[in-house]
Amino acid sequence: MIKRRSLMPASRDQHTERWLVSYADYMTLAFALFVVLYAVHASRTELRQPVMEGVQQALGQLGARPEMNGAMEYEGQPALPASDVLAATSSANSLHQLKLELGEKLAPLTKRQLASIEQGDHELVLTLDGSLLFAEGSALLGGNSEAVFSALIPLLIQDTHFIHVRGFTDNIAVSNELYASNWQLSAERARAVLEQLEQRGVAPQRLRLEAYGQYRPVATEQRREAGRGPQRRVEIAIAASRWQPPLPPPARPPEPEQKEGIQIYELPGGGIRITNDRIRQ
Repeated sequence: MIKRRSLMPASRDQHTERWLVSYADYMTLAFALFVVLYAVHASRTELRQPVMEGVQQALGQLGARPEMNGAMEYEGQPALPASDVLAATSSANSLHQLKLELGEKLAPLTKRQLASIEQGDHELVLTLDGSLLFAEGSALLGGNSEAVFSALIPLLIQDTHFIHVRGFTDNIAVSNELYASNWQLSAERARAVLEQLEQRGVAPQRLRLEAYGQYRPVATEQRREAGRGPQRRVEIAIAASRWQPPLPPPARPPEPEQKEGIQIYELPGGGIRITNDRIRQ
């Protein structure tokens, strides 16, 4: 007798492959997480804080509590305490705000290419054309400097960022009796700007002076003359790090009066002591 093979497939459990759905959901969430982490790492400093806040809010809605007292680590960088990360983010945000305010105040100069403002990872650099402040071969501030410093000082005096004042010259040798070299000329120009900042109220502890002469030229496509023009400049670099004013010393108690002669005073455990030495009361 020949048995006929059934043409109907054997019934299978319809739920044996449901784990694939959960696995696919997990991989999608993991991929989204890696994309967000990469975006946080690759974004500019001033844009990183909003992304971090969005991630924290999303974790809070899921019932998770992101720990901020640990260490945060980015690829290729050592781990930093969360307090240092927040401090660096705050400094970057304040520099970005300062950049916007400087751009508004110095808009007439930036439009004429007499000033430029650039923000990097660690500092905000304001570059002033040398012809705006000084005559050729001179470190004496000209008449235009008053308007420039009047615009800068209210913005620089209100925070505690360190400020590096840098002087530069072109590669044409100095030919006068006041300055022996371009080194000296660049240093004197930086000194003149630094002293103006100090005299107008910027704390001297925040100020640094740097002189480079002709040895740090800028690359530009529009040079009127070889090695001149944009090379004569002064940079005011506002660093991300801040100066912490020292705490006032504690008030010292007044010096006790000294008395001479025989003195009688009670001892803590009872009894008295008689002495004729000089004692303090």
